[in-house]
Amino acid sequence: MRKTLLALLACAAMPGAVAVSAAAPPNSVTIALSRPAVVYGGTVKLSGVVSNHQAGEKVTILAEAFGESNFSDITSVDTVAGGKWSYVAKPTIRTSYEAKWKGAISKAVTVNVRPLISLELVSLASRTFSTTATGARSFQGKFVLVQRVTSTGVLNIKKVTLDASSTATFHVRLHRGRNRLRVVMPSSQTAPGYITGYSKVLTVRR
Repeated sequence: MRKTLLALLACAAMPGAVAVSAAAPPNSVTIALSRPAVVYGGTVKLSGVVSNHQAGEKVTILAEAFGESNFSDITSVDTVAGGKWSYVAKPTIRTSYEAKWKGAISKAVTVNVRPLISLELVSLASRTFSTTATGARSFQGKFVLVQRVTSTGVLNIKKVTLDASSTATFHVRLHRGRNRLRVVMPSSQTAPGYITGYSKVLTVRR
């Protein structure tokens, strides 16, 4: 045993001996979302870091929107101090994103999208209201629920069907004093490609 050890030490001391070093870690890039869902027309921030933590590295952003079968390059960004990168995306329907750097591809992250739901008072005298659902496709034939919002919760008071313009005009019986209303489109009506949508609460005094 002692002879073997001495022989190894002698070889290490010989001129031209090659030192064995640890293999360099593989390239990698991360990706994260600032929020998991947006309303149609809104934005989400994508961000991450490359494993060499260097500025000036080129990171490619890939996207796969609902209905597509492959990820496609949409843009590229440069890293800043620490190897960090960021990009503001504006998905119009449920979309998954990846980041690519030097052959390494991050995990995929998915942003859900809600349709943009509006609620407007058309005429207080006739208690007429209008609602529209906006997205990257039509919601013709889908229904929305008109809700009364109270201190104890919400109550469904009407179901209305959207027309060819994804719009519906309807009447609501109003109470004396303050009325707080909103419109909800459940996921059974927004799908596929969208999740439940909500209008802002509209306050009407009678």
